Amino acid sequence: MLKCREVSELGSEFIDGRLGLRSRLAVLAHLGLCPHCRRYLKQLRLTSETLQRLPLEDEPNAPAILEAIRQPPEGPKA
Repeated sequence: MLKCREVSELGSEFIDGRLGLRSRLAVLAHLGLCPHCRRYLKQLRLTSETLQRLPLEDEPNAPAILEAIRQPPEGPKA
């Protein structure tokens, strides 16, 4: 069973539909038992939808901003 931290790390891939079947099922199993993670993913989904609606055409840094949002976070450096 996934821990809350693992679900939060997979959150963006989950809401974007980029997880494999096994990972997706593991997240869904955790969400079935954890109201905190359900709330977190709901907030993440709403944030993502809101950001996608922003009119970034006039923003000169829009491509860099969108690329940074889409990149997965880096893990700890060794």
